[in-house]
Amino acid sequence: MRKRLWQLHSWLGLAAGLGLLVIGLTGSVLVFHHEITRAVSPEVVLRESAPTAERLPLGPMVKRVEAAYPEFWVRGWLLYHEGPDRDIVYLTPHDDANAWYVQRVDPATGDISGPPVPRVETIYGWFVELHYTFFADHVGMGITAVFAIVFLLLSFTGLYLHRAFFKTVFRLRWGQSWRLITSDIHKAVGVLSIPLNFIFGFTGAYWNIAHLAEEWGHDHEGPDAWTTYENRLARIDELPARVEAEWPGYAFNYVYLPTAEDRQYYVFGQTPESHPFRSRYGSHLWFDADTLEVNHARDLRTVGAWARIVDAFEPLHFGDFGGLASKLIWCLAGFAPAALAISGSLIWFQRRRQTTKKRPCKTISRPQAQPETALAGADRDEPAQA
Repeated sequence: MRKRLWQLHSWLGLAAGLGLLVIGLTGSVLVFHHEITRAVSPEVVLRESAPTAERLPLGPMVKRVEAAYPEFWVRGWLLYHEGPDRDIVYLTPHDDANAWYVQRVDPATGDISGPPVPRVETIYGWFVELHYTFFADHVGMGITAVFAIVFLLLSFTGLYLHRAFFKTVFRLRWGQSWRLITSDIHKAVGVLSIPLNFIFGFTGAYWNIAHLAEEWGHDHEGPDAWTTYENRLARIDELPARVEAEWPGYAFNYVYLPTAEDRQYYVFGQTPESHPFRSRYGSHLWFDADTLEVNHARDLRTVGAWARIVDAFEPLHFGDFGGLASKLIWCLAGFAPAALAISGSLIWFQRRRQTTKKRPCKTISRPQAQPETALAGADRDEPAQA
């Protein structure tokens, strides 16, 4: 049983090693994507106004963006109420509903950082696409889901195979051969990272599988180009007060704007509750664009336990629930798959080479020959290997 489990663990690690290495390293980058984009493109990301400055109404800012770039129209608006970041605006060209672009706007001045940029060409967009889909859309999403499941299997089998190593996890044999040192490092990294590996593997697999199931189970074919209509922004500036009336203290974090084909405002945010494991978008309200009547509401304070658990997947997956400390731990944990893939491959190839060297040989039996005949045959016939 143990031998077969070891073989399964080895083959799974070899098969998925490169994919897990990419997923782990990109995940480490995504943990600090805000800090990285601020450092790389401060003129685009950072607002010129003070973080405490009063926000402009959404309506005039949307109109300003669309007037500056008339070939685009605004589809969604991500609001940052605290910190130094500008708001993020999501746009699509008039003739392509599936080409998403992003732009940054100072919420207190309405200053636009520059022309719309394809989402995948931003630092965050590029790493997200690689992390979740390997740039292969739904096929890639299925592949990464398989890698996540394999990662879980590797964690379970590794936990069983190296359970005795818990007793000596911090005792590495530095004075021994590189093979023993590599083996100890592999076991130590695996054992220490098991709790986070379970979190990464399960949440990643759940997200991708749930998304694919939802896509395949429903017809999501929309028009090639969504269209706008004249009064779609008529009541957008009433939304904050309307939301506050429904849920006092609600954090209005994102709004998806109505189209001629779907005349609703989709508002996503957080209800006020003291809980670190809550996403920024877990509670949402859908409003009729003309009447502002609520068509749908989802309040995390009143939903079932499973819905609250799923909402906690986002802070758990990215580690942003505990400030800098949790983000550093999660970032380091993202390197674990890379370390495990490299050290596991080295261990496997070393074992393979040693097994080949130690493979026993057996000599083909032949009739007794005269001394001179035997000496002549020794140069011709190599013993057959087992």
